[in-house]
Amino acid sequence: MISNKGICLLASALFAITNCKSQQAKSTSEESSPKNILFIAVDDLKPLLNAYGAHQMHTPNFDRLAEMGVIFENAEVQQAVCGPSRASIMTAMYPDHTKVWDLQTNFRESAPDLISMPEYLITQGYETTGTGKIYHQGSTSEGHDAKSWSIPYVSPDYYDPKYGEPAFGAYQNPETKEKYKTLEKEALDKGIKKEGQQRAYALKKLRPSTESADVSDEAYNAGLYTIQTLKNLETLQKTGKPFFLAVGYQKPHLPFVAPKKYWDLYKREDIKLAEFQELSEGTPDIAYHSFGELRAYTDIDNNLKVGEKLPEAKQRELTHGYMACVSFIDAQLGVLLDTFEEKDLLDNTIIVLWGDHGYHLGDHTEWNKHSNFEQATRTVLMFAGPGISKNRKVENPVELVDIFPTLFELAGVKTPKVDGKSLVPLMDNDEKSTIDVDFAVSQYRRHKEKMGYSLRTNRYRYTEWFDEGYRSYKPYDEGVVIARELYDYEVDPLESKNLVNEAEYASIVIELKSKLKKHLQKYN
Repeated sequence: MISNKGICLLASALFAITNCKSQQAKSTSEESSPKNILFIAVDDLKPLLNAYGAHQMHTPNFDRLAEMGVIFENAEVQQAVCGPSRASIMTAMYPDHTKVWDLQTNFRESAPDLISMPEYLITQGYETTGTGKIYHQGSTSEGHDAKSWSIPYVSPDYYDPKYGEPAFGAYQNPETKEKYKTLEKEALDKGIKKEGQQRAYALKKLRPSTESADVSDEAYNAGLYTIQTLKNLETLQKTGKPFFLAVGYQKPHLPFVAPKKYWDLYKREDIKLAEFQELSEGTPDIAYHSFGELRAYTDIDNNLKVGEKLPEAKQRELTHGYMACVSFIDAQLGVLLDTFEEKDLLDNTIIVLWGDHGYHLGDHTEWNKHSNFEQATRTVLMFAGPGISKNRKVENPVELVDIFPTLFELAGVKTPKVDGKSLVPLMDNDEKSTIDVDFAVSQYRRHKEKMGYSLRTNRYRYTEWFDEGYRSYKPYDEGVVIARELYDYEVDPLESKNLVNEAEYASIVIELKSKLKKHLQKYN
């Protein structure tokens, strides 16, 4: 017969075993249950961040996110301009599959069989919603691609009442706003009755490339996007379902406007300008562009030719503005991370932050993006959350088309067939764990009929420019290759000389050409 003491000990042991199994089951359930996704897009964001080695930058929250997870130091975009890049990211398909190579084409029309990744997540039991710039507005269906959102996308307009709505969505300087009113009245007096035409008239006369105004964050769009994201988070949490929450910040896109406090973080006289401000030796003309996006601003000399530098004072002003805008977005990121921490959501949320392309700040005498050079194609890519190593940097070349396959594996969602690949093997601390591909490919279209495909390894960049409307879904044709480029970042990180015809690089050219050709033929 078991004594009362024995019964108590047995009961206690059984309870402990049962409780342990219950905890293990709960832990297994939590590990296998779908994770939330916080999806953060930042327009025109090059790796000019402290976490990427740009120590002059004030970016404590980008640095904080980097320490929380993994940053990819060699992340390449699929095409260095908003429309194609974002269509590619949101479908995990290359531009030659989305058929989006410009700022006007909507992938829903050019490739109607494709499905956006948020749209697919809805079929997997997710709630999805967003605000800000996720897709490029000029090439997107109504509702900012309404099929992507189970809860309708919201574009907020509740600006800080102390300052009111910014002029043309950008400017809060009182003098600038007053000048716009005068110019619009001037247009009306000249018989221009349509509001859009009055706007165009005013912007042609006055369009500053920068603004430092002593206003709150909520005087500009970026501050509103943060507030709306927090509202969206509350709505998503009430559903009880796993969620995909997207926010897209439009800075540091031109014009470089940000509250004065972010400009004050930097001394203009100490700002480092681009080191190499010349055309590269032996590089074909097709590699360059005339930075028309910047020339649209009325304080920029529109007579400059390719290869001519902006005055140093204007370079400093523009670079200062870009840096201020990056710090402005850094502050917004801090609010998001604080909120997710306060709501105890970090342990069940995958966070990804990406830039849609890099940015020229005077290198090669170039500004904006629109090229296959390193400064345009290399961008920021960060992941954090459960299953991801902390404070890890990955040097492997990767592509932004890889974002969704990676997110899906991390979140516990089955991945449909896409062009991208999962980067999860690169996110642990096992050096033997890797991916099969050792290069990333970007492309850029010139003059509609010409396309440059650029292959980036850890050390080299090899580019081929094609004519006669060649695309990767056509048979590879050596006869329409009109120019080639090769840069060795180990000996020439500034891309100052095209090495493609140098004898000592002949074997490298053959090797990289073979890799690029196989990549292009793979999608034929």
